[in-house]
Amino acid sequence: MRKILLYFVISGIALNFFNIKAQNTILLISGKKLEIGEFKLSDDMFLLYKNKKGKNKFADLRDVFSVKEQNGKETIFYNVDSTDIESFTINQMRSFVNGSFDARSNYKNPWVITGGFVVGAGSAVAVSVVGLNTIIAPVFPALYSGGVGIIKKNKFDLPDKFKSNPHYMAGYKRAANHKRINNAIIGSGIGMALGIVAIIVFK
Repeated sequence: MRKILLYFVISGIALNFFNIKAQNTILLISGKKLEIGEFKLSDDMFLLYKNKKGKNKFADLRDVFSVKEQNGKETIFYNVDSTDIESFTINQMRSFVNGSFDARSNYKNPWVITGGFVVGAGSAVAVSVVGLNTIIAPVFPALYSGGVGIIKKNKFDLPDKFKSNPHYMAGYKRAANHKRINNAIIGSGIGMALGIVAIIVFK
């Protein structure tokens, strides 16, 4: 009985400790969310905070939209540039950030990764078969990743209420296309690495 009681006491302390360390959330312009502990402004350029492990970190304020505290209070750090006619209002930027967050969380593109894998593996094998210098092998994956970046996807399967919000869609498209490029690079890298391993093994 004492062991069970001790277990619950230790578990409760651990949970409270975790909540203290991760009581607030930073929302970045990129749509990324970071769970943090205490935070403060160091100057007009950086936001100091403690991450979930209690380590001191900092974020460039130009990359921060807001910080939402555990009690629900939100502090907006995004500044509207009144001299720039293309600058977003706070509500417009919030829509942009929400779109970016949703794309980072939900957008899937398995064919881009698959294509990168095929190009990466194929380039390694082709270079070996033809007898070319292996330094040429990364050229084809690089061209593939660059092509994915140039040919941006503009149509997404989203509810009409989001498609009618241009700022949300701008954030979604930006994050989704960035994710496509990253996945193309990852897929190509894995494919090329496995292609080189296969060549070594079969030789």
